[in-house]
Amino acid sequence: MWFDRLRGDFAFGIRQQLKTPANSLVIIVTLALGIAATSISFSLVNGFFIRPLPIHQPERLVRLYNTYTNGFQYFTVSYPDFEDMRALRDVFSDAVLEEPAAFSVGVAGAAERIWGEFVSERYFSVLGVMPRSGRFFAPQEESAGERVVVVSDGLWKRRFAAMPSAVNAALTINGQRFRVVGIAPEGFGGTTLGFVPDLWVPIAARRAMWPGDGRNKRGGGGYFALARLQPGATLAQARAELDALALRLQREYPISNTGVRFTALPESEGRVFPLFRGAILGASAAVFVVALLVLLLACANVAGVLMVRAASRRTEIGVRLALGASRRRIVAQLLTEAASLAIAAGALGIVLAWQATTFLSAIRVTISRGAPVNVNVALDATVLAVSVVVVIATAIVFGLGPAIEASQSDLVVALKDGDTRGGLRPSRLRHLLVAGQVALSMLLLAGGGLFVRSLQHVRHVDLGFDPTGLVTTTIDLKLQGYSADDSTRFWDRLLREVQRLPRTQSVSLTTRVPLDLGIVGTRLGPEGTQAGDGANWATLEYAVVDPDYFQTLRIPVLEGRAFGDRDTRGSPPVIILNDVVAHQFWPGERAIGRRVVNANGDRYEVVGVVRRSKYMSVGEDPKPYVYFPLARQGAGAAGIVARGTGDAGTYLREMTAAIHAIAPDLALYETATLADRVMKSMAPAIGGATSLSIVGLMALVLTSLGLYGTIAQTVSRRTYEIGVRRALGARDRDVVLLVIGEAMLLVIAGVGVGVSGGFAAAPLLRNLLYNVDRFDPLVFGLAPLVLLVVCVVASWIPTWRAVRINAATALRYE
Repeated sequence: MWFDRLRGDFAFGIRQQLKTPANSLVIIVTLALGIAATSISFSLVNGFFIRPLPIHQPERLVRLYNTYTNGFQYFTVSYPDFEDMRALRDVFSDAVLEEPAAFSVGVAGAAERIWGEFVSERYFSVLGVMPRSGRFFAPQEESAGERVVVVSDGLWKRRFAAMPSAVNAALTINGQRFRVVGIAPEGFGGTTLGFVPDLWVPIAARRAMWPGDGRNKRGGGGYFALARLQPGATLAQARAELDALALRLQREYPISNTGVRFTALPESEGRVFPLFRGAILGASAAVFVVALLVLLLACANVAGVLMVRAASRRTEIGVRLALGASRRRIVAQLLTEAASLAIAAGALGIVLAWQATTFLSAIRVTISRGAPVNVNVALDATVLAVSVVVVIATAIVFGLGPAIEASQSDLVVALKDGDTRGGLRPSRLRHLLVAGQVALSMLLLAGGGLFVRSLQHVRHVDLGFDPTGLVTTTIDLKLQGYSADDSTRFWDRLLREVQRLPRTQSVSLTTRVPLDLGIVGTRLGPEGTQAGDGANWATLEYAVVDPDYFQTLRIPVLEGRAFGDRDTRGSPPVIILNDVVAHQFWPGERAIGRRVVNANGDRYEVVGVVRRSKYMSVGEDPKPYVYFPLARQGAGAAGIVARGTGDAGTYLREMTAAIHAIAPDLALYETATLADRVMKSMAPAIGGATSLSIVGLMALVLTSLGLYGTIAQTVSRRTYEIGVRRALGARDRDVVLLVIGEAMLLVIAGVGVGVSGGFAAAPLLRNLLYNVDRFDPLVFGLAPLVLLVVCVVASWIPTWRAVRINAATALRYE
């Protein structure tokens, strides 16, 4: 029986919506956009932090990290340290590691630069992954470093046309012949969220591909490690064992392991690299909160529309009550009508979200050294479940209030056709909705304002170098099997050819181009720092550069000199510090001529101090940074940074053409003007400012419409009252103050709540803003003013109508 009643209510509700199709369509689209925004934003949160990896029991996996007493936290581990961690059998059943790497891969004569991973023994079995086709590495292949490879499902489809014959096919990797032994399952992309490897090679094969693979060095990093907990073992026990191991290794290897500690994080917490986790979590949470605010704003607006609808159906509702319908039955009917709108909006919103997340999941961007990044944010069961909950909550939020208010109609007044005094007490719920819209608009405007202010600061930040006319590209000679001597000859020839270009002013080489997201660190301390003195070691980022680097970027040399031709392999080791390191090591003293020492005991004379600059992003805080001479260390992969006259884009094309002329088979990546790299680094600030500004403007429009509707309805319902006031001598000014005053009370109340909410929420944005006071007086002063002006304008037409009410006409009509 209840089902038949529900079906009848839905049928009646649909007929009611079809009576005003345009109005119903606007409601559905408005709600659908809010639901879609919420679903999309939750998909981001789900993709980054909730969706488990497609592996066996991911909750039993932990990620292993180095942490330094005075330096990086949650850094990658060295291979010898990893082997000692893997030996902790009381807490770990096994452990694996990955090393991302770029490869030159050839299939049927066509070469392509592809990213993959070197992986340790039992990698796939520890993760519990089964091959789509073929098999994974055999134990003897892993230990002997045989030339075998597992390819991803994507590479199999892209380069082998999904042919079964791909298994046992040949691949040329870095000039060496490998045999494909298996295809990874669809959806598997390793364990590093966002990174998209297309092939896996046994780590024992690394030595044959890249001589001097560094697997014997302790205390450093370079490898991403995971371990599977023993049954019954806990994370706390694993951390205790890692602490004990770190202390033991510090005693056994004081030179390399002093100040090095180990820790573990649950796989779910470590899948986003901890260095970026806070920023990504903050951004994802901010997007989700903004989407919820937009949905709430849409619900408030729709609730106002439904209240107007209910007011127009007052007589119908009165008749239902007179015929014996209970108020609960009226509420159920009206709530069912709201649910029909919510279901239609939910279906449309989920379709929009599905299309949007499918598109977003297909996007690949490149970061450091051209590494591909892609995060699967497509809708899954979790997102769909949340979307359904959102739809149900939406129906309740925008439908319940108007339904309850409509059911409270006075029966006598409702049956008296044409009554206009029933509104002498305007709807408190309607006023509450408008005040809530104003508060939400205030929050969104303040958020947009803070991001705009942050963008203003970022645009004018001192980069520490001059990007005008600078262009960059990167070449990896290791992929082509170049020896150290061959690399040196190639770089010399390349620099000569680029320097010959008519518009070239300066050109240089570096292992880290400006605003590169990669992290390369070394441990240094002032001369005299002892191996066991962990507190005095600093873990610093560095770049290897040639003598013309600082001149090319126009980075000022504050003390001493830049590198020169004399800084070669046969000369004493030298180093250049930025002013942050110089002050950290020798505050208030000159650094030139002093020496620093690394953890291996190597000493470097400080020959120069340069001004700090931006190394990873334009919004980063000042950081310590050091430089080593390229002529002493060499470079298998390097970035070319050149400064030219005229249009930078045109000059970039000329430079790449010159490079291809001498090496047509070499792949260039990270090819861009410095201005483009700066803009790319500013993308989060630009995106935040743009999106929140658009959302803020939409909120203003919705709020002004809501206020307009409320004031217009109030004037209509208070026609008799205004007529009485007119008859008793009220002037135009009095009527204006009556109507505008009521509107301003709503706006001021909403602004007050919004400002308080903005102050409470502002600290949550601290990781997303650059050099902006979270309680910026300009933002929190201007946003309320804008709201007040917009709301006065929105109230003016109803106010003008109220002023034109004729007392005699109003009283005669009554």
